[in-house]
Amino acid sequence: MEESPHLVFLSQSALTGGRHLCGTRLCHEIAHAWFGLAIGARDWTEEWLSEGFATHLEDVFWAKAQQLAPHEAQEQQELRASLRWRRLQDELRNSPEQLQVLRPNKEKTGHVSDSGSSVIKHGLNPEKVFMQVHYLKGYFLLRFLAKRLGDDTYFSFLRKFVHTFHGQLILSQVIYESL
Repeated sequence: MEESPHLVFLSQSALTGGRHLCGTRLCHEIAHAWFGLAIGARDWTEEWLSEGFATHLEDVFWAKAQQLAPHEAQEQQELRASLRWRRLQDELRNSPEQLQVLRPNKEKTGHVSDSGSSVIKHGLNPEKVFMQVHYLKGYFLLRFLAKRLGDDTYFSFLRKFVHTFHGQLILSQVIYESL
């Protein structure tokens, strides 16, 4: 699947994965319209800003699309969180430590080299394996914030955040400063 500000392109494999897989993947890509496209990460050490938000919001969007009652949505989200937690634990056990952090090159995050490109640790490594760390650690951070703040406050924060930073490339610090 690919996303753009106004279109989501579905591959045949996404369509044959069943209603649930296709629906949640579609919700994830729709969330990228805000987090990843409308608001982007300033460099790839901040990949979690796109993937963590999209993963967190896919559950919210999917519950709305299915028209679940609040208790059913909560049950489904708890189950998905449990499965994601197991996947994250497995990945962390089987991954080099430097690939397990949200911001692998934090001391140079946002630093621009003389050539004008952002400095990143693993972004140009063709041998880098596909990792869930940015998706899942970001998801669990946002899930924690949502539970801590409550839905009304959390979604009010998200609306304000999107309005404030729409069209910008950001770093993680703006989230902490916005809270």
